[in-house]
Amino acid sequence: MSSFHRAEFHGALLNRLPSSCGTFPSKRLESYTQRPGEAIMLRFQDGSTATCDILLGADGVKSAVRKTMFHEAASWAESQHRNADAAELRNLSEPHLSGFFCYRALVPAEKLSSISPQHRALTSGVQVSYSLLRVSDTVFYHILYSTKARI
Repeated sequence: MSSFHRAEFHGALLNRLPSSCGTFPSKRLESYTQRPGEAIMLRFQDGSTATCDILLGADGVKSAVRKTMFHEAASWAESQHRNADAAELRNLSEPHLSGFFCYRALVPAEKLSSISPQHRALTSGVQVSYSLLRVSDTVFYHILYSTKARI
């Protein structure tokens, strides 16, 4: 198992793209249109548009990429008279509460050590709840607690 911060993941993707690739890190995607044999048309919330050959959806829990992809698949299912499938696909386009909550914190290793020198995250290595994480030049312990929600 290897873990890293989401911002580091985005940075790794963006920093390794060739200069011929365009990126839009300061834009918020609203939707896209994909037609066979054509470039993908991107529509941003500020009203601007762009095209691309490949769209990588790393846009988080409220993903416009996921929403558009599932709505497009639902429209296709409807055209095939598969209305139950279409309804399920539209349902998948929005995030839903799973019944689980996660509490997460990034704690610098030095701070954790100064507060709790005997903390098990410092002595036990990588566990389900704790993992070592490097963000740039700082070492963190990634602490994750999850619990079943009461609904």
